[in-house]
Amino acid sequence: MKEMTIYERKSSYSKHSVILSLFTILIVISSVATVSNLYILKNARAVGPTATTQCIAITSSGKSQLISASNNQTLSVRGTIDLTKSTITLDPFMVLPGSKYTIRPTNSSFTINLLDNKGKTLAHYPFDPKVYTNVSPSKDKMAILSEAVPYILCTKQIVISKGNRELASRNVDNYTPKVRIISPVGGETLTGNITIKWQASDADGGNLTYFVLYSTDAGRSWQTIASDIKDTQLTVNLAGLPGSNISLFRIIATDGVNTGISDSNSTFNVPSTSSIG
Repeated sequence: MKEMTIYERKSSYSKHSVILSLFTILIVISSVATVSNLYILKNARAVGPTATTQCIAITSSGKSQLISASNNQTLSVRGTIDLTKSTITLDPFMVLPGSKYTIRPTNSSFTINLLDNKGKTLAHYPFDPKVYTNVSPSKDKMAILSEAVPYILCTKQIVISKGNRELASRNVDNYTPKVRIISPVGGETLTGNITIKWQASDADGGNLTYFVLYSTDAGRSWQTIASDIKDTQLTVNLAGLPGSNISLFRIIATDGVNTGISDSNSTFNVPSTSSIG
């Protein structure tokens, strides 16, 4: 396992990695709060069943903190759009509680559509792709898809469209992944290179992707230290992270849409590098 201070998935467009990392931080930093009406999407249009419907996502009990089937869930939709070819490559999505929504444009040909199991539209969200500005004119015009929209529990398919043309879609499985941090357990004083380990499973048998976060204030705020991880462990150099005696790690596991969360059992101490040695 490669040692690292801050880890991000490599991309041919470095700006993409930076924005995705910042977006992940925005999503999870408010994951324990309730979505304020200030962030309700001004130009979103939701039709059909609402979050009060009896169409409930299947979750499992256990130590890991799973996303509940309730209101105020936010869907993080991520990917890369080739505007020249009108094609899109999707990254793993996440469903997180109580996160802020991104602002909707007044008019756009690009939309995120949530469909039920019969193909009926539950919600329709316009968005503007975030265009790369540092790409050579001789290359395809590229853009980022990085949106946070209200999630509807009956959703069985998420479709990204331009006009009346479907660019990409992703089906929603029935079960939420289960994840549990197994090391460090909490209560330790940690320095130098440490390996974070976790266990995870998915009853649907899907491939899971993980995000690793770090908190210095017992979980009130978080910073992303690793994204789009496929392994169930990560070695981190704590010298590159801020010190605190109430630190926590958080693991987010997604099957592409459904999302499970696990935090450290208790806080641990990471001495400030300025006080070591």
